[in-house]
Order: sequence, then C-alpha cells, then structure tokens
Amino acid sequence: MDELKNSQKNVNTGNKPFLAGVILWIVVLCASGAWLKHSQQQAVNNREQQQQRLREESDRLHTQLDEANALYLAEANRLNAESRDPLDPDRLVNQLYGIDNSIDEYERNYLTFYCLHGLLKNETNSLPAIKNLIISEHNFDLNLKQIYTSRTLRQEIINLLMSMKTRSAADLLSQLLPAAQDAKEMRNLCETLLSVSDGYRPYCIQAARAMYARLIEEQKDTNANASEIKSMRSILLQLLQDKEFAKDLMEQKVWRKENGKIDIEVFTMSYKTLQEDVIPYCHEAALWQLENRKGKDFNINSTLIDIVEEYITHPQASDILLMALKNDTRLLNRYDIILALSLDQGFTLKIEGLYWPRVTDNDKMIISNAVDLKMIQKANDRLLFLDTVAAQFGNDPQIMQAVEIVRSNLRHTANSDPDKGEWVMESSFKEIRDNIHQQIDDEIRALDEERVKK
Repeated sequence: MDELKNSQKNVNTGNKPFLAGVILWIVVLCASGAWLKHSQQQAVNNREQQQQRLREESDRLHTQLDEANALYLAEANRLNAESRDPLDPDRLVNQLYGIDNSIDEYERNYLTFYCLHGLLKNETNSLPAIKNLIISEHNFDLNLKQIYTSRTLRQEIINLLMSMKTRSAADLLSQLLPAAQDAKEMRNLCETLLSVSDGYRPYCIQAARAMYARLIEEQKDTNANASEIKSMRSILLQLLQDKEFAKDLMEQKVWRKENGKIDIEVFTMSYKTLQEDVIPYCHEAALWQLENRKGKDFNINSTLIDIVEEYITHPQASDILLMALKNDTRLLNRYDIILALSLDQGFTLKIEGLYWPRVTDNDKMIISNAVDLKMIQKANDRLLFLDTVAAQFGNDPQIMQAVEIVRSNLRHTANSDPDKGEWVMESSFKEIRDNIHQQIDDEIRALDEERVKK
C-alpha cells in the first residue's frame, strides 16, 4: 500500500512540469494569435489610409489638370476668335477705334454700321467691349440724310443698348444718365430704363434734376435753354412722376407769368403728379390772378377750374369755384362753371346744343342710365356744392337757372335704381335753356363788337 501511494505521488510529481508546459504553450499560442490578429488589422488600416491619400492626391491632380485644360481652351478660343471670328465684340470695337471723321463718309458709315450690327448680334456678350468703348469717349459723326438727321457713334451705341432691353444692358445705360447730352437723350434713356425695371427711377430722377439745375443756371446768361427746360420739366413731372420736384416748382411760383397770368403747362403737369395735393397751389394762383386784375376783366384760368372740379369737396377747391362765380366778369364763364359739373356724357345733347366752351373728358363721365358707385359719390358731392351755391347766389337768377338744370341731371346720376333710364330734360327747363343761350349769344356779340372797335 505504501508502495502504491509512493508510486502515485511520483506520477503526480512528474505530471506537474508537463501540465505547466501545456498551459504555457496554450498561453503563448493565444498571445501569438492575438498579436497576429492585431498585426493584420493594423496592416488593413494602414492600407486604407494609404489608399485614401492616393485617392485625394489623384483628385487634386485631376482638378489641376481640368483647370489647366480649361485655361488652355479659353486661350485657344480667344486666339481663334481674334484670328478667325469677324464678329468677335473686341475685334469689332477695335475696328471702331480705327474710324474717325478723317475717313470717307460713305466708308465711315458702312464700317460703323457693320460693326454695330455685329455687336447687336452678340447681344449681351458684347457689353464688356461696348463699356470700354463708352469709357474711352471715342466718337465721330455719322451722316445718313436719306434716313435721319446727323447722328454720332455715341448716339448709335446708346440706341443699340436700348434695343437690347435686358437688365445687363440697362445697367450699362444707367451709367450714361449723368452724361446725357440733351433732354431728348435723357427722355430716351429714362423711358428705356423704366421699361426694364422701375428700380431705375431714383437714378433717372437724380440725373434729370441735375440736368434741369444746370440748364436753369445756364439760362441766367441766355434764353436759349427755354425749350430744353420745358422738356426737362415734362420728363420730371410726367414721365418720372417726381413729386418733390413738382412741389418745389409750386413753392418757387414758377407758374407765375406777367400780367397776372399763369403757366398752364406747369400746372397741368404738376397736377398729374400731385393730384389733390395741387389744390392749395391752385388756390394761391386764383388769388394771385384776382389780385392782379387791376380793373380789367377777371377770368380764372379754365385749367384751374377743371382741376378743382375733380376735388370739389376740398374746401379750397370749393372756394376757388365760388370766387370765380362771384368775380368773373364774363357771364359765359360763370354758366360754364355750373354746367361743367354734370357727369352725363350726353348732357349737352340732352339740353339741345347749349353752348359749352370747355371740352369734357368722356373718361370721367358716364351714360346717364348707368349705375356707377364712383359716379354716384361724385354726383352727391357736386349736389352739396350746388346747395352752397344756391345759399350764396339765391338772388342771382342767372346762376340759379343753370343750377336747377344741372341739379336735376346730377340727381339722376346719383340715383342707384338700375331701371332709372336716361335723363330727360324737364319741359320747364326749355325756357330757361333758351334764355341762357340768348344771354350767351348777346354777350359774344357784344365782345365781338368791342374787338372790332379796338
């Protein structure tokens, strides 16, 4: 038994080194596997990084190559255009630089319009070359009497840009505004720019004001600029609708003329811009006319009457009409003020041809059987004014007989009944109408006799 135990003990003692070796071998094997796996992963990562760097470098090189090719092609195309394309904008402009007044007129005209036609065919691609030409201020005369009066290269370039009607062409045109040579050129430039975009209006106004101020300053020495000044006022007031300029003219009393007269055109153009805001200036002008009559006949300008009748509810507008009815020395004018208050297109025919000197704007009137809310309001406003007239001129039979006819007509216009039918003059008005007509005829005859005596 003791020998068996000793034998087992010896076996166990002998197995320990073996087991230790096996365990060590397993550990070494696992470590080797882990190191091998790590090494493989590291190699994969290194390879991917290297491939990424290679791709980036390849992309950079391709980009540089594309850019180089583009530059090469652009330069090649430029050289090719210069040598072969007869309509290249730069080539055409260079040809224009070589033309001046020393060249034969026929050849000058032929070469110029050949170049201009080529620039037009290039459209907006020719703008850089045209801009350089404008900046250079190169210019010469063109004379085509069979087509139009004498022109210059500069004027034809401007016309070319106008014909393009593009934003880029308009931008270049806007730079020419301060250098416009006269009112006609300024108008053409402004009209073209506004046809492209209303955003150019401030630039047009600024340039037009500057030209107007320059003309006014020059007029101190000569009256040669009178027509140009008149044209510039039209541009600023009618085309550009410059309200500040219109107010300045009114404040400066540009409308005043000799002998108590007023400048009709200034008031008409300013009215289109200022609308109701022009009424205070109309009132001032009417008072000025009244103050300057100096014992002579007093007739408030009919243009003022036409303007204020559109805004009859304005206190100063009503005051002007009442002032005219009270102070006007001609019966015809007093009747005209009342009769012109009708809003009926066929009023003069319906009262069978009663003389009416002022031409009525049919766009501001209606057929008497129409129902128009805007006209109904205007008719009611004018009826209120007639009530004021009746209160002040109730003892004046001449004024009151005209008031009765127009009041009847306005009441019909103010009627909102869709079946109201046409306005018909009452039979009792026929005698009044004949009486008015006779009075007007007598006055006209007396005036004619007076002229003959003078």
